[in-house]
Formats: sequence, C-alpha cells, structure tokens
Amino acid sequence: MAAPLSHMAAPPSVLKEFCPLYYLLNAIPAKVQRGFRSVLVYLTSLDISSDFVAVGSSIGMLYLYCRRLAHMNKYSLEGKCDAITAVKLLSCFDDLVAMGTASGRVAVFQLVSPLPGRNKQLRRFDVLGLHKGMVTSLAWSTNGMKLFSGDDKGRVVFSALDLDQGVCKPLLLLEESSGVVQVQYSHQVLLVSTQQRTLLYCTQNQEVLQLGTRPRKSSGRFGACFLPALCKQSDLQVFAARPGLRLWRADVRGRVEDTHLLKPLFSTQVPQFQLFPRPGPVGGYRPEDRQLGLLSCFFRDGWILSWNEYSLYVLDCVSQVIVGALESSGDIVSVSCCDNEIFILKGDRDIIRLSTSPEGLSTNCDCRSRSSSVTSWDSLHGNAPLTSSSSCEVGSRRYSAPLGQEEMQQELVVQAIRVKKKKKRRRQGEKLSWSRVRLTCSYWFCFLLQFAESWMGYSGPGCGILSLQVTDRFVWCLDFKGGLFCSPLPETGLNWQRFEDNVHQMALSPSGNLLWKVEQKSLTAFACAKVTVRGKRHWYKAVEQSAFVALSDDCAWIIRTNGDLYLQTGLSVDRPCARSVKVDTPCVFSQVCVGGGGVVWALSEHKALFYREGVSSYCSQGDGWKYDTVSEAQGLELMCVALGYGGTAWALDASGSLWFRTGICGSRPQGDDDHWWQISISDYVVFDQGSLFQTLLQATQSVATVTRAPVERVVAFLSQYSQCQPSLVSANGSGVWVASGRNQLHLARGSLVGTFWQNVVPRGTVSATRWTFITSSSVPHREGTFLWLAQSRKDLFCVWDQDGELRPTSVTLPPEVELSHLSACRDALWGLDAHGRVWIRTLSPSCPTGLTWTPLDLSQLGVRLVSVSCGSQNVWAVDSRGVVYFRVGTQPLNPSMMLPAWIHIEPPLLLSSRTVWVRCVNGDVARRYGVSEKNPAGDYWKRIPGHAHYLTGTTGLNWFILVRLVYTGPTGLN
Repeated sequence: MAAPLSHMAAPPSVLKEFCPLYYLLNAIPAKVQRGFRSVLVYLTSLDISSDFVAVGSSIGMLYLYCRRLAHMNKYSLEGKCDAITAVKLLSCFDDLVAMGTASGRVAVFQLVSPLPGRNKQLRRFDVLGLHKGMVTSLAWSTNGMKLFSGDDKGRVVFSALDLDQGVCKPLLLLEESSGVVQVQYSHQVLLVSTQQRTLLYCTQNQEVLQLGTRPRKSSGRFGACFLPALCKQSDLQVFAARPGLRLWRADVRGRVEDTHLLKPLFSTQVPQFQLFPRPGPVGGYRPEDRQLGLLSCFFRDGWILSWNEYSLYVLDCVSQVIVGALESSGDIVSVSCCDNEIFILKGDRDIIRLSTSPEGLSTNCDCRSRSSSVTSWDSLHGNAPLTSSSSCEVGSRRYSAPLGQEEMQQELVVQAIRVKKKKKRRRQGEKLSWSRVRLTCSYWFCFLLQFAESWMGYSGPGCGILSLQVTDRFVWCLDFKGGLFCSPLPETGLNWQRFEDNVHQMALSPSGNLLWKVEQKSLTAFACAKVTVRGKRHWYKAVEQSAFVALSDDCAWIIRTNGDLYLQTGLSVDRPCARSVKVDTPCVFSQVCVGGGGVVWALSEHKALFYREGVSSYCSQGDGWKYDTVSEAQGLELMCVALGYGGTAWALDASGSLWFRTGICGSRPQGDDDHWWQISISDYVVFDQGSLFQTLLQATQSVATVTRAPVERVVAFLSQYSQCQPSLVSANGSGVWVASGRNQLHLARGSLVGTFWQNVVPRGTVSATRWTFITSSSVPHREGTFLWLAQSRKDLFCVWDQDGELRPTSVTLPPEVELSHLSACRDALWGLDAHGRVWIRTLSPSCPTGLTWTPLDLSQLGVRLVSVSCGSQNVWAVDSRGVVYFRVGTQPLNPSMMLPAWIHIEPPLLLSSRTVWVRCVNGDVARRYGVSEKNPAGDYWKRIPGHAHYLTGTTGLNWFILVRLVYTGPTGLN
C-alpha cells in the first residue's frame, strides 16, 4: 500500500547549487582600511545578467564582475560612503548599472565597452535630493532611457537619461503613504508594489490604477511582476503576491482575473534546493506561517520566483507544483535571476547560485547527463559513476567563469586529472562529456593566469597569517591565534598540517634543518633540529625574553624584549642552539632577516633599514651596521623584508606595495641597485584583464588589516607583545611568496616586471616647475633619447638624456601657433595646435632637433584632430568625435606627390615600437605586454604604479608627467 503523501520524501528539485562562488567572494575584500580603522565589508545588494554580476556593499563600493572576461571592477560614489541598498543592470546598446543607497542617492554608471561604436569612457549620472529615504528598488526601460527608483518612504522617481548628450533629468513621479518594495516597467506601464497595495501607472496619460478594489488588510513586503513575452500594452498581465499564500493574476487595468491558492501545495513535503556543504551552522529562523514575497518570472512559462527575508520559492503556476524551496537557511538579503540561474545573497557575505546546470554550460542539455559532471552533487559524493557517455556542448553565450583555488583543487586534483589521464588518447573523434568540458575550461583559465600574470593563489591554514616563511621543501605559516602550520611545496594545492600551538614567532633556516619558536606566554625561544612534520620533536631551551628570531644555516640572530640584539654561532643539526653574544646596534631593531652569502639586514622599530657589513664565513658577527639611504631617499616605510635566492631582496611597505632590489651579496650587502623596484600587485584597473591580482594584498597599514582580526583584539595583542613583527613576504628557489590579509598566500613564478620613478629636473628649472606636455624620441644615429617638453603652448624645449646636466635647448615654434599636443619619433616631431592643424618638424642626423615646421595637408580627412601619436613608421590620430585614423609614414612629403592615405581603425592609445601604453581616465598608467609583429594585439595588460596627466613612449625609457613633476621609468626589468 502506498504511503500517505504527507510522509513521502520530497523529490529533489531540478535546481541546485553546483559549486560555491569562491572566485567571486575572494575578489571582494572582507575589510578595508579607513585611516587607522579597519572596516568590515558587508554585502548588501545583488543583481545579475548573462554578462555581469553586480554586488553592492556597506562601504558604498559597487563590485562588478564581468563573467565573460573573469574580471572584477569596482565603482565608488564620491562623498559619504552610504550602503548600496539596490542595484540594477541593463545591457542594451551600452552596458548600464544603476545603484541606490541608504540615504536616497541614485547613481548610474555607463560602462566602457571594447566593441566598435560603443561607449569608450566611463560616465556617471547622479539623482540627488528627490528620495527622502532608503532606495529599495530600481527598474530600467529596455532601451536604457528611463530609470525608475522607489524608496522606503513611498516615493517613486523617474529619471530620463540621454546617453548621447550626457544628460539625466529626474522628477518625482509618485508619492505613496507606505514604503515601496518593488518596481517593474514594461510597455509604458510602471508596476509599483508598496507595503499596502500594488498599483499600475501609465506613463502616457499619468493614470494610476490599483490592483483589486481596495488595499490589503495587512501590510507587508508583497511584490508583483509582469508576465513576459507579450507584444502590446493591452495584453499585459500581472502576477501579484497576497497574504496567506495567494497569488493574483490581473490585467493591465488592475482587474483580478484569477486567484491561485497555494497553501495546499505546502501540505506535502516541499522539495528543497540542494546546497553545497558549508562549514558551521547555516540554519535560520522561519516563521510558522509561510508567506510569498517579492516576485519575478523565471526560466519557463508559468514559473514564478518568490522570496522574502526567510525563504525562497520557485512555483510552477501552470502545473500547480512547487519546483523547489530554500527555507530556514539564514537571512536572505537580495535575490536576482537570469535565464536558468538564481543568485542569492545571504547573510553578511554569502552568495549562492542555483541552476539546472554548472556555470558556463548551455541550458538545453538533457538533465540525465548531469550525473557525468565532476561538479554535480552526486559525483562529488560518490553516488554516481564517472562516465563519458552523456554529452552536451559548451554554451556559446559566454565563457565558463573562473574557478577559485579551492574549486581548482576539488576538480583538478581529486577527480579531473584522473579523467584527463584516462581519456587523453581517446579524446579524438568523441563528443565532450560534461566532466571533460569543465576540465578543459579549468585548465585553460589556470594556465592563462599562470603565464600571463605569473601569480598563483592558495588558501591559508588558519585565522589570518601573521608570519610566512618558505624553504626549498615546505611552506610555514603562523596564524594570529598562535597556530604554526606547514605544508609541502604545492604541485597542485597546499595540504596544511598543524605543527605547534601557542607560538609567538617562528624562524627557519634556509635549508629547513633548524627551526626556532618563541612561546606566546613566556616569550622563551626554543630550538628544534631534524625537523619532521610527523613524529616526536625535541625542543631545546635557547633564550629567554625573546621578541624576534632569524636563522641562517649556522647562526641565530635574537632580538630580546628589552631591544638588545644577540647572536648565536656554530649551529648545526646536532647543535641547534648555543651561547648568545650581544651585538651592538645603532637603535632598537624590530626585525632581522638573513640571506645567503652572509647577508644580514634589519628593520628598526621606526621602519629604518640597516645592513651588516663584514659578515662572512670566517666572521659571522661582521663589523658593523650601515644605514640604508636608498629606502630613505624613496620615502619608503617598510613593514617587512626578506632576502631571497639569486641575490634579491623583497619588501612590503605600509601601503601594501611590493618592492625588490638585486645584486645582494656578502661583499655588497646593500646590493647593486641604487633604488627599489616596485611591482604592482594591489590596485584594480579600468581595463580588461583576467587577473589573480584582484585577490592580492589590499593593504598592510596595520596588523588588523593583515590578520583580518577585530581592531580591539589586535590592539590588545600588540600591547601585550609590543615587538610582534608580521612577516608577510618570503622567497625560495620556486619564487616569491606574499601573504595577504584574507588568509591567502600568493606565489609568483617566473619573471616579474619592476618599475622605478626618478625625479628629473632640467638645468635652469626647479623641481616645482609645472610642465604642460611632454614627448620623447630616440636620437638619430646617437645614443639616448630626446625629451621634448613645454611649460605653455607658446614655448618648446629639447633635452638630451645623455647630457649629465640636462641642459634644455629652446625650439622655435611656427609663427602665431600655440601647440596643444606633441608626439615624436626618430625622424619627425609632430605638433597639433589649438585649431586642429598638424605641424611636422623633420629630424635628421645632421640636425637632430630639426630646422623648420611644415604644415600637413588634412583636406582628405575634413575633421578636427585632437590627438596624434607617432610610431616608428606610422602615425595614429584621433578626431574630436573620437574616431581613430592610421597613416603610413611620418614625413609630410612633397605636395605634388600622392599623399599617404588616412585609414579609419580601432583606437590604440599610445604606440612605441613594440609596446602600447594607456592612460586611464583616473590617471592610472598601464602597459600592454606581448606586442610583436606576429602578435600586434599583445597578450595582457599590467598596471604601472603611479598616475600621469600625459604620457609618451620611446625605446628604452618612458617619460610621464605626474602631478607637477616629470618622472621617468624603465620599460621593464626581467
């Protein structure tokens, strides 16, 4: 006999979570620094489309993730940092994103598009003063010309946008007695749901119609939505949520045509969405009486998505069944759906994706083939065999989203590599299975990041990383709670094992044979030899009252709690500690680092850098300390330093920037460089690049930021251990490691590019001289570069960089001409005047600065040029409309001859032989790498630290105007 329906187990829903969105959450910081205060970042709103995921935050920052390019951008509002309470995306001719804040401010960003004819400059439109409360809902018209916004005080504002003219005109449309909970717009009809009623507003005749004959008896967050796929206004139909699990269907005049009674559907077992397992409690409060909430049509005809603070339901109103539910799972903050996907923002910062298929795969596959996906629920739990008989094709709508590090380990290490090995020889002639489609996409993205950016990210072991040290075989981490962890060097992922507890500081010798620890309570240093991860360890008491320890293979440098420095020599595996000898210091040190060849560096408590002279195998103590003037000259406040392999020193400064110096050796402990080279690792940029840098170090201004711990706890910790020194950078033969404040480790393999800015002051000028524009060119048949610069539009000077005194030579301009732009190459100097006319000055070996200016005939173009850029053999130009032109040849030639043609082409921003440089809207500078004759488009962008008002390039050096000073930086250091 069949069991009663109420006791039968609910069938699984066709919608489920296939994998956590680590790649998305890891790209959003958990904390940011506000002066001396570390501020938690809560996620407050969400919207998705097929191309983007937009997430609002409590700090007024919008995080916009491009799903096609796997890249995160962030957009902030100037002024007060209000929480973003509503966000809405629109993809029409241009990509638009609107956001509303807790104070009632509405802002619209018109995004930059790489496609021809689309917007090329980020623009923002603001709606201020009309909303009197928190913005709760936003709605776009399909063409992006109308934006509607509602707030919790009952106001609805209409904003008319003219993107061509750059104009936004807002006006107050409606004012209700209760707060607005949802708005939607279709066919010139605005659907508004408030706490008390739902109404229709016709924008043509300003007519207001209420759904039903009277307002609801009980107020609540009950929403409404239009049914899609209707072709005219008179055919519009509305679904509206009602108390008591009722659903109205009404026409465009507000007349209720049908009432769906949904309470009987909940009398049986409700199918719950299957979620990926999460650590810790995930349950939440659910009221005894279930209710509907905000509404949206979803995926299939008749499917309705409804959600409120406590629950989420997908209902099939045609078949009168519940497709799936999410109940008692915590605080639901925001929900958005697109195609077959539902994104749920839950709690402070948890985002769930529900769908019928893994992310990046097409939606028209047979549901039975999901059992072969390596990310499917069954295969991850071992309930289904891994087969390749089922197949489906990769969706052409977008690329697969990138995998986070933990996802990479789950798929590539545990399962997918095995599939790859087994099927490698049989891949030809077969259809790709779901599991192998995911494997291929994962490997493609992984290698793209590794070779394009050289960085790989790994999860840390515990509660923030306070100290990091790597050897040739192991990675060691000390977390904020005093837990010491180690892991073998990764081939695919890190496998952390707890080594010790209650550790204040740890140190390892480069070979890994010696390990010292300083206990938290007693601050006593203990030494251990023959270090093994497993098995018994014997600790020898070495020094009491120790604050910091650094080890070489035969020495130990100890900073005592009173600030004295001691040295132990003659250490080995059989003698891990010895008698301590005091070493004089010029000031109190907070950190000592030891490198190969007898190099010893130290940081003072005021972040001054010193190095030890005279250290050798015969004299471990050395002769004395020498102050490093290089760091002082650059104004660096170094937080931690590390001496790596190959004579390279690495350092992190207080702003979170990574620096290095080369040529470090025992005979020259300060190194060969007279400056630090900077590597950009922390900033977001406005152009596209798939980059792991968006998960790197955000700031290291304080230990609170570094460890991601509450500020009060860090203050108490540092007051107890005042000389606790975070060590967040380390290097070994495999590369340089950086620990970020998100409990993340990042490894850079291969070559890294460093930059250095140098102040250039031509003779006869002062460092405060304001230069209007600048360009540079190689010198014909001579070494070096000509620097062409001007203080105003009526003067021009030329400086040869090989001239030790940098003496400027005055260059005569054409009569009554004011130059607004300059660009130079090896044999010509191009000038653009205020009227858009072009003047060319020919350069030659006999007269490297040229003699006369020749006007260029622009009759072919018939436009006004606003910018020109000379390559080695070609010239690029931009007119006042933003149209870009290309011309072969840099000389004016004879007017009687056929002049070179100007060709319309997609715009680069700056050319220099084999490189392309860009100046972003905010002044950031970036370089395109991989540009060659065979690959003119290049491979990837990399940001160069600094901000420029104007830039120009040439071989060897690149010159920029930064603020009011002229700087120069090398193109790269491998």
